[in-house]
Amino acid sequence: MKLPRIRNTRLSRFIKLVVYVGVISGFILWDLTQAHSKLAMMYSSFFPDSESKAAAAQPATVSIVQSNDPALGPDTCGVTSEAITYTTISKMVRRAVDLAGGLRSIIRSGDTVLIKPNLVQQDSSGSGGITDVRVVKALVFLVDEIDHGKIKIIVGEGSPRPFTTFEKASGTTATPWKQLFDVPGYQGLKTEALAAGIDFRLSNLNGNSDTNPWSELDTVTVPGGGQAQPQGGKYFVHRDVTHASVYITVPVMKIHKDVRYTGALKNQIGLAASSRYGFNKMSGVSQDGKTHKLLHMAEMSSSWHNWQDKEIVDLASIARIRFTVVDAITCLDSTKSPNYDKSDGSNLKISNRVKMNTIIAGADPVAVDNVCCRVMGLNPDDIDHITLAERVGLGTNNSANITVVGATIDKARRLFRYPQPFGTTNSSSFGQSNRTWLLTGVFPASGISNPMNYEFVPNEPSLAPAAGAGGWSQPVYFIDDQILLSDYYSTPGSQAAVSYAFSYFTAPSAQQAELWVGSDEALKIYLNGVVVYNYSGTRTFAGNEFYKEIVTINIQQGMNRLLVKSYQSTGKYSFSLNICEVQPNTLYKGNRIPGLKFTTAGTATAVHSLGGSGITTYALNECYPNPFNPATTISYHLPAVQAGLPAKDRVTLRIYDLRGREVAKLVEAEQSAGYHSLTWNASHLSSGVYFARLTAGGFVQTRRMLLMK
Repeated sequence: MKLPRIRNTRLSRFIKLVVYVGVISGFILWDLTQAHSKLAMMYSSFFPDSESKAAAAQPATVSIVQSNDPALGPDTCGVTSEAITYTTISKMVRRAVDLAGGLRSIIRSGDTVLIKPNLVQQDSSGSGGITDVRVVKALVFLVDEIDHGKIKIIVGEGSPRPFTTFEKASGTTATPWKQLFDVPGYQGLKTEALAAGIDFRLSNLNGNSDTNPWSELDTVTVPGGGQAQPQGGKYFVHRDVTHASVYITVPVMKIHKDVRYTGALKNQIGLAASSRYGFNKMSGVSQDGKTHKLLHMAEMSSSWHNWQDKEIVDLASIARIRFTVVDAITCLDSTKSPNYDKSDGSNLKISNRVKMNTIIAGADPVAVDNVCCRVMGLNPDDIDHITLAERVGLGTNNSANITVVGATIDKARRLFRYPQPFGTTNSSSFGQSNRTWLLTGVFPASGISNPMNYEFVPNEPSLAPAAGAGGWSQPVYFIDDQILLSDYYSTPGSQAAVSYAFSYFTAPSAQQAELWVGSDEALKIYLNGVVVYNYSGTRTFAGNEFYKEIVTINIQQGMNRLLVKSYQSTGKYSFSLNICEVQPNTLYKGNRIPGLKFTTAGTATAVHSLGGSGITTYALNECYPNPFNPATTISYHLPAVQAGLPAKDRVTLRIYDLRGREVAKLVEAEQSAGYHSLTWNASHLSSGVYFARLTAGGFVQTRRMLLMK
């Protein structure tokens, strides 16, 4: 009978399909167990450097006005004077704003202007812990002058101190406000502003309602998608922020133990509503079956990711900062909180208080933070959130692009002490790793007796590669100080492998410098062709460590070549690297050399491609870019001919989707030893995970790819 035969045929086909899918699925599952890749992890640790918007940053003007400026007339005083008056501060704010371009071009009659001070703790004005209310008062009256009584002025902060009944009941142990912002004197400002006929109010950016503050919050999508990946590109922010016509940030200039410096950009952490994120915004508030909270540095030990700089930049992107006025009347070094004398709680007995009587202002918040850092003796290139803000297009961190008016940086400069104790887990000790590299590899090292002395790339000391040529990647940007090669290469934790990372850097002069470096396994560093660092052992390099050793090196003026050769067998395959000033005093140690700039675009003097004679093993490299849209480059290496083996290998390179279906056959031919690459265009396919599978001479390797349209 035909019917049973049909059924049997269908059953046979079904069984074959199940077996086929099972084999492919088994292959995929096997492959997934072989590597700790970025797609197996929750977050991506690297991106194409081509996504950076830094090159498009516009020139900026930043003003510095000190209390001894002759333009202030008879109301001048010394820059360390404790007797500075509101009249003097008001004139300083006015002059600083005017020198930086003024407010009349950005504020019009009928606008709503939100002024965001830093009121992170219950300290008084003049302590350095919070924005001096006199600076904010001067700005409020200056804004009102544009059209008296017809501009809505809001002074708002999402402080980590609870005030409303809802906030007090959220489970926090933080000391509540008696009145909203009453300790720093902001209630007094409210009284004065209203008496003067100004349309003014204070706003608790956590939500002003005693019973339902969440109704005042918007769920805001970060322009460009966001940098702090756990937040999913969205934050709960008060409508006073999202509905404001003009947003002005007024931070106090301080040292911070986690991010080294806090100013215009860092001040935006206060926008994350504590009624949703908790007090101190990292504790979270249970809601909707989940707990929303900022992570900051909480995942460094487990996943090696620091999200604090990304959260800062996300919230600064949401804020749409139009102007910045920095309170540098009284500042803090060593830490962000005043260190009061236990026997005397007055402002004058704060051990980390720095009296400067200075106002710094500008329309570009990144440029303002750049200038503030240089005034404090810091290198802005060491501050993660400043360089990231430039990368996403919030402003310029290029000092050559910033015009400083009023007082000079040299005249205003004071050296600020870094948080202590000095050490490998102190983020303020390290500064920032170079984040952008050219990469090549990974080269399997099994069977090679001393892989760190073996040249997987011919003549490695003389390498001066160009991006995208000779087996080198395009510039790759890593999001953290530890450069996670394990994620980039998807290298198995037990596979012996070697790879290379390369960068040029320019130095303003020939000088001694300190090379700050970390790794958990063997690492060799060449500087201009000379080995300046060679570690051959195994050690712990924890996720919350920033470096392991500091060695003295000599750099040359102009262009320098830096090659990092990394080995891994059982470790997590990462390294960190910074080049700093020689500084014996740990209170100020860890500054990248001023004017030193890393770059992947240099003047190459010896570019070497990967010929077959230098390749002894098969390898399918990580495709680049990955994730990609719609095209990516896939490269692989075939080893040199060995005795008794054919001169050419039969090579196949095919692409499979997540269900195991072949979607592309890219190579099926005999090929000679050496480096091979091709571009795969997936414009006809939908977004998703795909697998590239290389088969050659009995060798099989698979790489995962993510198509994101």
